Parts: sequence; C-alpha cells; structure tokens
Amino acid sequence: MSSVGTHRNTFTDSSGRVTVAVFEHIGDPPQHHWIEEEILVGDGDMIAIGGGGIASEHPGALLTASHPNNDLSGWVVSSKDHLEQDPHKLVTYVIGLKIAGMTRGELRDSIFVSVADSGVTPHPEAETGRPNDSFVMIGGGFRVDWHGAGNLATASFPATEFSWKARSQDHQESDPSNIRVFAMCLRRNLPVGQIAVSIQRSDSGQAPHPAAIANAANGFALTGGGAEVHTNGPGNFLWKLEPATNNSPTFAAASKDHRESSPATLTTYAIGIRL
Repeated sequence: MSSVGTHRNTFTDSSGRVTVAVFEHIGDPPQHHWIEEEILVGDGDMIAIGGGGIASEHPGALLTASHPNNDLSGWVVSSKDHLEQDPHKLVTYVIGLKIAGMTRGELRDSIFVSVADSGVTPHPEAETGRPNDSFVMIGGGFRVDWHGAGNLATASFPATEFSWKARSQDHQESDPSNIRVFAMCLRRNLPVGQIAVSIQRSDSGQAPHPAAIANAANGFALTGGGAEVHTNGPGNFLWKLEPATNNSPTFAAASKDHRESSPATLTTYAIGIRL
C-alpha cells in the first residue's frame, strides 16, 4: 500500500539552501507481516532520499526491508513476526530533500541509486557504492527477498564513505534468501555548489536489546542512517530504524535477540550533507 506521510519536522544545512523533511505513517490495523509498505513524501517539491521503520520489540517483529521506491517519490518498508505471533502496527518514515535553486526534476536527475544482490544463502550479505568519484553517497537501504519462514535484517549501514552494506539471516528455521542493497548517491558538484558529506556513529553497550542514537554533524542536514548489529550468538535482529522525529537531526536504531539469548552491541549511523 502507498500512503502520503504526515510531516514531522524540517531541517536545513548551514547554508540554508539544503532542506530535508521527515514524514511518518502508522500502518493500522496490526498485521503479522507488512510487505512493501510504501510511504510517500508529503511535499511535491521533494525527492525521497532516506527513510526507515519501526516494527515491534515485544515479543518481536523484525525488519525485512527499508529502501527507496522506483521513482524516488517515497520509501518502502517491510516487517514480519517470526515463529511467534506479534501482530503489530508498522511505523514508516521517509526523508525528503530539496535544494534551493534546483527544480525537483534537476535534483532527481542528480541522484544515482546503486544496487547489488547477494545471491541466495542462509546469511546473505551485499555491498554497493557510488558509480564514480563525481558522486557522494548520502544514504542507503536494503530488501530481503524471503519466501519461507523468514530471513531477518541484521545490518544496513555505510561500510565506507563510498559504499553501503546490508546483511540478514534466517533464524531457527531455514530460509535461504537474497538481500538487495541500495546506495543513494548524489552528484558532488551541483549547479548551486559542491556537496559535502558527514557520517557520524554511536555505539551501544552490550545487551539483549541494544539501542543507540547518532547525531548528524553540526551544520549538516540529515539525509539517512543505518545500523549494524555485532553478536557472536545465534542472532540479534533490527526492529527499529528511525530518522529524527523530534527537534534534533538524529537517527535511532534498535535490535533484539529473539526466542534465544544472543546479547549484542549495535552501531548506529547518521548521514548528513551541506553545501
């Protein structure tokens, strides 16, 4: 389904020419599985360059997708409960971008979305990045193509300043899957100036349900974020990827073990740009 998001906040960079806005939608009534739930930018002058979603912590519904739609008018999120019923409302987010002095069409033509697939495996991983050094990476996403019991996200994050990586895994029941990773790339040199990018990170302590919030750098407008789970146990899975919904340009993430103990640490990332 597609829904126009409700505006939550707006941020600008230090130049005042880069504007981003966060839009939110709450999927209701609760469902066991949300498949390709699409939230559209609520400003026709903006393009979608980031987003996220919140499923459920208790007993647990986990994220299986968070990625741009085909025409950059919105963001797509999927989630599912896993081997234990947890009908849940799915909260979806999209980050819209506009730059003063550029039309929506000009900005859309300055975006390149790079895509890569893992191939089918129980614990898929894929990485992709900018096409060349005339682009900067401003965010990313993923989609797990599961078909059986489920294959659940454990990472979607900037592996370097130039590339995005995503991982997932099946859990307790076999379900080999493909994961598709997306890197959102913007031309470095625009008609109105040159783009600079900042990637900030925040690390949680070790816990069964770790969480961390990363802040965008001062003067940078938030364009995306992600998270990576670190565990040596059977599995700890992302259930929250949340762009700023308060008055600060932050990105929050959280994960959880599920049905068996698997304490983990979590690294959350916030990406911002400025002219």
